[in-house]
Amino acid sequence: MKKRRLQPLSSYNPPVDAAPVEASRRIDRLAMVAGPLVVLALIGWFAGWTGPDQPHGGTDTARVLLTSAPWAIGWLAAAIGYGWPLRRLLAGKSRDALAIQAGLGVAAMLFLDAALGAIGVLQLGGSIGAWVLLLGGAALLAEQLRRWMITTDRVIHPMHWLTWTAAGSIAVLLVSACSAPGWLWASEFGGYDALSYHLQLPKEWLALGRIEPVNHNVYSYLPGYVEAAYYHLAVLKGDGIEAVYACQLLHAGLTLLTAAVAGRFAARLGGPIVGAAAFVVMLGTPWVIVVGSLAYNEMAVALMLATGLLIASERRSDSWRFGAMMGIVAAAACGAKLTAAGFVAVPLGLLMLLSVPPRRWTRQIIAACAAGLIILLPYLVRNWAYAGNPIFPFASGVLGLGHWTQQQADIWNAAHTICGGAMHRLAEAWNQFLRYGIGPSPYPDEPWAPQWSILPWLTALGVAAGCASPRLRRITIQIAVVLIAQLAFWLIFTHIKSRFMLPAAVPAALGVGIGLGAAIDRLRTTPSKPLIAAALGAIAIAWCCVPVAVFRHERDGAPAHHVGWVDMITGERLAPPQRRELADHSPIIMINHILPADAKVLLVGDATPLYYRADITYQTTWDRGPLSRAIMGSDDPTAWFELLRQDGFTHLLVEPTMLEVWEDSLWNDPNMTASRIINAAQRFAFLEQGYPSDVRLYRLR
Repeated sequence: MKKRRLQPLSSYNPPVDAAPVEASRRIDRLAMVAGPLVVLALIGWFAGWTGPDQPHGGTDTARVLLTSAPWAIGWLAAAIGYGWPLRRLLAGKSRDALAIQAGLGVAAMLFLDAALGAIGVLQLGGSIGAWVLLLGGAALLAEQLRRWMITTDRVIHPMHWLTWTAAGSIAVLLVSACSAPGWLWASEFGGYDALSYHLQLPKEWLALGRIEPVNHNVYSYLPGYVEAAYYHLAVLKGDGIEAVYACQLLHAGLTLLTAAVAGRFAARLGGPIVGAAAFVVMLGTPWVIVVGSLAYNEMAVALMLATGLLIASERRSDSWRFGAMMGIVAAAACGAKLTAAGFVAVPLGLLMLLSVPPRRWTRQIIAACAAGLIILLPYLVRNWAYAGNPIFPFASGVLGLGHWTQQQADIWNAAHTICGGAMHRLAEAWNQFLRYGIGPSPYPDEPWAPQWSILPWLTALGVAAGCASPRLRRITIQIAVVLIAQLAFWLIFTHIKSRFMLPAAVPAALGVGIGLGAAIDRLRTTPSKPLIAAALGAIAIAWCCVPVAVFRHERDGAPAHHVGWVDMITGERLAPPQRRELADHSPIIMINHILPADAKVLLVGDATPLYYRADITYQTTWDRGPLSRAIMGSDDPTAWFELLRQDGFTHLLVEPTMLEVWEDSLWNDPNMTASRIINAAQRFAFLEQGYPSDVRLYRLR
């Protein structure tokens, strides 16, 4: 009996009934008008969740969106523009040309920001270089649109109406991105990483005039491609602190773009409704909204994965161009975050090998490696030039210690060594992924919210349904391979924290879309029938209520309290009498506005200096600052403070709680214990001001 050959994915066209389809298109056109209005209304509603002592935050939200969103949109438009020639060269014509172009364009823009930023071009003439790069990409996109407008066969299809059931999630994403960094979210300790380096480093690079590693912040030696994009925005805005909203909105834009690319992939499985379902599933996952609204780097990783999956489904694996595209997106993901090596590069590499006959593996591997190496060159060359080790602080025992001592390298390696047996890891997988935030918390001292909702379980059902469908079995297996590779990497090579698994949101959403496509095939029904459409819409709206609920419970029910508050935190919006009054409660306002203009402050235990505008010095727990060097040179506390005075320091801001955390984690300089520093400061310095959480400001002279 002759075997039935499966249809290629791109040639699948579900059976249609003209009358329901025409009715559905009318609904889609209506939704295109009503959907954005619903999003705006929900933004206004959620912005009002400011608590009883704060005016409605709608005005501040509108102000932030109007003044900061255009910069993020401009960056994304330029990126898509640069993706046009890249897509034409490598992908040619495609049903998914725009989605592939967007992913390749973001990869190209990240590369250009990292490369040109490192040689100082972005700040050439002040900000001329940054503007030329932005306007060059925008001009390419404008030319592409002009050519499209004059074509006679252009067709505009409105988004499927189901897409707009994600209005609640989109509104939460945007309102959260308008909040001052450090306020949301509890699971991220107020976005500690953004305050420490995602946003802090672009501010420092702006002052330096270029992207370069700094020895007091080891995270500046990571690839930092998304941080390079934030630096680009800071150059355009002219101020690293004022650019923080644009940076958060850029990451939110990457979130929406990732969901759109994933939805485009899913649409090939069963039509627009399946694509819309994947879009909604991804945006209805709380972790996606939490991380997407912060100035982090994960959504660039997720976008590159979604783009790579779309490229892999094109079935154009007979050309070196296929390998080059896969290499570009995989390397750009690693440039955004190094753990993408396991979450993106390895899964896409497996798909590439599965898609290519073994006799052509060599050509594809060479093309992928060459393209990937080009994309990562700014990172590798920069680290080699500054540290003598292209991947510092990793492999320090083989490639060199850079500016570190062996003790620092040992502490870093110990903190990043994976511990725990197989049973412990499986238990953590259960708690951190499969049931995270559901049921009693096994971590009493940590936030516990349903950040994954029930997505892992829906994905398992979708994959099972896809495997049972002859039409979808092949693509289902590919998605399962990606998920299994990601899960294995997460379990074996990471600390098994829930957020680290975030790149899995892309294949997970696709898995749910596959399940819906299989159900439509099996039931042999039209999803546009009123009862079925109403049921899908209700389920989708309920799904997107979960991130809304998580947002509502932040900050004791006042999550929007700090919308537009950056200039309040820095003190710039305050009148002088208000600054003097609040300086007793805020070291930021004290240091920025009350201390003498020639004051120089050393932060000890505080590695989140984003909001300081005065002359401050800090270091991360892994690095060694002036006080560490003073302690190493003498056991006499009077000598420590004398050396600090000689270095020009006038004040010392000590955060004992964080010092104790670092000390308990064995991350800190062993000589710098909280008790030792506080005892010495109390004896040989003058207490200028005490603050909540036991933070203390000492005067050295």
